Parts: sequence; C-alpha cells; structure tokens
Amino acid sequence: MSTGKALVLGDDTRSFLATVRSLGRRGITVHAAPANLRSPALRSRYIAAIHDIPPWMGAGEAWLGAMEALLRAERFDLVMPCNETAMLPLQRHRAQLEPLARLAVPDDAAIEQLFDKHATRELARRCGIPVAPGRLLRPDDTADILLAEFGPLVVLKPRRSYTLETIGSRAKVTIAHDVETARHALQGIDPEQTLVEQCFPGQGLGVSLLASKGRVLQTFEHHRVHELAGASYYRISAPVSPELAQACSAMVSAVGYTGLAMFEFKRNDRGHWILLEVNARPWGSMPLPVALGVDFPYRWYRLLTAGEETSAVAYRNGVYGRNLVPDLRTSVSEAAAAGRGGAASARLMLVRGLELFRWPFGKEVHDVLVRDDLRPGLAELAGLGASTCRRLTRELPGRIARQRRSWMQQVRRLAANRGDRYVLFVCQGNICRSPFAAALLRARLGQDSAIPVASAGMIPRPGRTTPPVGIQAAKSFGVDLAGHRSAWLTRQLADEASMLVVFDTRNREAILDRYPDLTAKIVQLLPDAEIADPIDGGAAEFQFCYRTIVEGTENLARILRSN
Repeated sequence: MSTGKALVLGDDTRSFLATVRSLGRRGITVHAAPANLRSPALRSRYIAAIHDIPPWMGAGEAWLGAMEALLRAERFDLVMPCNETAMLPLQRHRAQLEPLARLAVPDDAAIEQLFDKHATRELARRCGIPVAPGRLLRPDDTADILLAEFGPLVVLKPRRSYTLETIGSRAKVTIAHDVETARHALQGIDPEQTLVEQCFPGQGLGVSLLASKGRVLQTFEHHRVHELAGASYYRISAPVSPELAQACSAMVSAVGYTGLAMFEFKRNDRGHWILLEVNARPWGSMPLPVALGVDFPYRWYRLLTAGEETSAVAYRNGVYGRNLVPDLRTSVSEAAAAGRGGAASARLMLVRGLELFRWPFGKEVHDVLVRDDLRPGLAELAGLGASTCRRLTRELPGRIARQRRSWMQQVRRLAANRGDRYVLFVCQGNICRSPFAAALLRARLGQDSAIPVASAGMIPRPGRTTPPVGIQAAKSFGVDLAGHRSAWLTRQLADEASMLVVFDTRNREAILDRYPDLTAKIVQLLPDAEIADPIDGGAAEFQFCYRTIVEGTENLARILRSN
C-alpha cells in the first residue's frame, strides 16, 4: 500500500471520479477542488477533504491566491487536473505554483501542439498519420464555398475547446448539413481560430496511453458502442490496433510527451481510419481501463512523484463499460431524434435494457456504480429519479395553479423583508436576460425605490458586453444595455441578495451547483414557464425573450411595491 497526498481538480463522474478511486484504493490521501459542489462524485469514500477554490477569471488573482494558500497549507505531493478548465490556470501560473507542489500538467510545447486542433492536424501530417480533409477557415469563406469544397457535411471546429479568456464556456463544434446551417455557424466566428473539416463517417475509437519522455509505457483501446451527436457513454475494450498504436507512438515521440492522453480516431466500414484529436489529460472513458486493471491515474502519479516507469499490463477484451445514467438518457434521446414510432422506440429501449444483463455475468462494468464506492452511483440514480418525478408531475391536473400559488407565496415572503430587500437577477452569462430584467425592474420601481436591483451570471467571464442584436432589441423596450458589462455571481453577492431571480431550470441548477445552501432565496421569474437564453438567436428570438421578461418583471414589480 502506497502513501502520499494528492489534490484532484474536477467533479465529473468519469475522469475525476476514476482518478479519485484509483489513487484512494492505493492508499493515497485524496483532496478535491470541484466547481460543482453538488456533484455525485464528491460522495466518494476516497475523498478526504473538499476545497472551494474560486474559478479562474480576469487576471486570475483570486484563483491564484486561493490555490497558493491551499498548497502551502496542505503540502500535496501532486496536483492532478482532470479537465482543461483546471489545467490551463495551472499552466499559466506554473512558475508560482511548482515550488509548492508537483503539477500533472504537460509542458508548454506539448500543450501548444496537442490542445490546438490545427496544430495537432499538422503534427499528425508530419508523422504520416491520416486526418480528414480540412484547413483553417478563411475570411472570405462562405457557406456555398465550404459545401462545394467539403461536401454536404461540413464540420466547423474551434482550434481550442477552451482558452483562459473563454474558460467559463466550451467552444462549440458545428456540423453543417446545408447552406442555412453553415451560414448561421459562420456568423461571428474568428476565421483564424476556426478549423473546417470534411465529415468522416465511421465508428469512434480511442487509444489511451501513458507516456514518459516520448516513450509509450501502456496503451488501451476502446470502441464506441452507443454514439449520438458526438457523445458516447457505452464502449467496449478491444485489442490495440498496431497501426493506431504506431500512430500514437509517433506523435508522442515527436513532442517528447510525458503524461496521460487519449487519441480519438474514426474507422469506416472499409477499414480506413483518421485521427480526430488528442485529449492530453484524463478522459471520459477512463473508468473502463481502470476497472480492467490498467490503472492509469495511479501509474501517472507514481511516474511524476517517484519517476517510476511501470511496465505494460494485459487486459481483458470484449468487456463493456457504461456510464449508466447518461447512457440511459442518450438512448431515450436517440429514439426521439430518429423520429421513431412508439413500437420502434419500445424495441430500441428493450434492446438497450437487455444489454444491462451483461453486468451480472462480468461482461460489463459501470463507471459510477461500483461495489467498493456505492455512494456516487446511488446519488446519481437518486438525481435521475427526482428529475423523472418532476417531469411526470408536470402533467398532473391542477399543477399550474398550485405552482403559481407556491410561487406567489415564496415571492411575497422574500419581498416582505423590508429591512434588507435586494433583488438580484441571475442568468448564465449576464449579457442578455439578467441585465435587461434588472434595468427594467429598476425603471418599474421608480427612482425613489429603496430596493437595490442588480444582475450577475454563472459563467466566470466578467467584463463581457451584450451582443449588438441584444442591445438593439432592448432599445425597443426603452432599455439601454450599451454600457453593460457582465459580472460573476460571487458568494458575497449571493449572500447579500434577499431574492435571486432566475429565468429557467438551468440557471437555478447552476447557482445551486456552486452555492448549494441558497435554495430558499431562488425564485423563477415566471412561475410556470421558462425563458430561454436568446444568445444564439437573431432579432426575433431576442424580441420574444424580452417581451416575456417584461411580463414577468411587471408582475414582480407590483408585488414588491405592495409589500
């Protein structure tokens, strides 16, 4: 049994939880620093302590100060980020933090090559590895030009999924299947930061590896079984393909890579394959190799803390790995997306249900629900049950009337506190809905009102402006958003507010993920309807959104004035 102490950054039930369990089972003391403080993964018995570190934003001063204080106090042997949003701040502040703890972060040259999809493509080409036909987007490219050059399915990818400047939200990949979709996708994107590729149909494959100074120490291959819209939560272990292993080895050697990585490939029916991208960090399918004895996180830990280059181990082929709850949801979505009738959908779900019988016979392992650490899996199933109950109760007779009465009681109770009334509107980005609603409510309450009204967002990207289409739409309602700059919902802002007004379930859940104790303060602007974010829409979507906000805000103003 080993000893040691590690800080694992993340909170998901895949790479983060697999890393926590891998280290904890070996006797390593594991601390966690999550973004989502309600994540089921945090129920793991292998987590000794949880630390609340503010997200990296602006110049990162608050994040850096909190991280430095934590590393000085706890003296970790290794800090292990499980996603890019955790890794990039560590890279930026490597010089300040490495004297306090080892960082499981690739060197800058590897990050430049492997986190930039265009640079990865160029590296693959130099190594003789096939990639999809593609190039960087040009300023004069049009939808017609792209469809003529790349065919009926064009993939528009951001060069980087995250940057420090956009760390609060993942950049989107768009598959354009017609001229209209392509035109919409081209609006407002930076050609220098966008990669365009021909869509390559086929099965998704992954080769995972541990490398030391450009030498591959261990490989593991999996094939996707269920796949929808680029996501997969069900895969099967497979023998490592020699040609894929050679491709991975060539790229690892070219950058002198040390660490974990998962190389994503696609193979079509004719046996042709291409490299899609490289995840130079812990990856979502990692629970499967860990369950089969390929203990990537622990061996990574030993490599970085003790210089131990462990020998490759064999693993069983033909074993399925399932992330149960998202796979069930994906199966339901797959049936709906295919436009199937009731009988066909039932047959699909029956087949998927029968697959679950692989688990009792040792042919399937689950990512989250495991025997030695049950609480994360049980918490995830409880969350699925609660969301299912909420959906079912929406159809009950009299639900809307009851919901409106409950909403009225909650708003009146929050508004009755005359000594400390402060209304804070909260949406995701604080650039569209919440600033408009706050300005509107201030106007409705009047200049003599003693009730402060403000707005904030859950994406940690302060200083952003409202998009021009939103500014124009707001003007038609007498609201000027030209000078607005986004703010993040800090703990202080959340505590000071007597009422947090949100627009949809996503806003509510995002607040509670960060501040789980604020349930009583949160109220939805409309009691029986959600107001969708118009950020990806045009003038019509903004007009509809703002008209709906006007209705809800005027109702809220009447209640506040009467209390």
